[in-house]
Amino acid sequence: MSFLDLFKKKKRGGQERASNIIVDQNSYGSAIECYNRLKDNILYLSNDGKVKVIQVESAVSGEGKTTLICNLAVSLAQNEKKVVIIDLDFRKPRVHRTFDIENENGMSEYLVDKITKEQLIKKSKFNVDIINRGGKIANASLALTCNKFVALMGELRQEYDFVLVDAPPVLQISDYVNISRVTDGVIFVVAAGYTKRSQIREAFSEMNKNRVNVLGTVMTFVRKSNGYAKYYNYYGHKYYYYGSSYYDYVDKEDLEEEKVEPASTDDKE
Repeated sequence: MSFLDLFKKKKRGGQERASNIIVDQNSYGSAIECYNRLKDNILYLSNDGKVKVIQVESAVSGEGKTTLICNLAVSLAQNEKKVVIIDLDFRKPRVHRTFDIENENGMSEYLVDKITKEQLIKKSKFNVDIINRGGKIANASLALTCNKFVALMGELRQEYDFVLVDAPPVLQISDYVNISRVTDGVIFVVAAGYTKRSQIREAFSEMNKNRVNVLGTVMTFVRKSNGYAKYYNYYGHKYYYYGSSYYDYVDKEDLEEEKVEPASTDDKE
């Protein structure tokens, strides 16, 4: 079965759009297996209860972190885990689109007491709860450090098995630092063939400087040839990806919207 066979069509703005949730399909494929393996690794890391609130990061935009976090959430929910996704990428929120909900009555309204916590948390057909951004937030730094936000994160930690946070790119917005103070660790997303090694080095340098706990790295945009994925060498580490690789599908719309230019794997900037 090809990846195209896994997609469902949805309408948005009068155009057909493919659903990015593929792990709910009654079928088997390498992309679904990748998410399952990532889910199993997360379950292993959280076995002692110390890893519950997880932040998903990338160096720059368009690396597929929203597609990854949404499918990971659904995969965890299928494992009978209670999961909530929080969209804290305030400038370019996308979680609401993936789950086909309106971007209203979200975090921005909650933090100024316009809505209740019950109104804030939306239900989805995938048994994953959603907290969307809502209206625009003028001062994200202030929002992410206010007492009400910190208190909410503490409550969610107690109420859910997993709290997954879609955070803005490390090199483009500094919000990740404030978010990391209420999370247990980061899953770092790297787009093979698109993210420059210099960007990865800089992103890791920034996270290390701010003592961010990196739980692991997931590579997206892995292209297969004859059933085997290409080999990439980034940030001084070798990544080998085969048919059982973590993740080999990414939302092409992210790439098109961000107009990300492919980076040579030989880039040594």
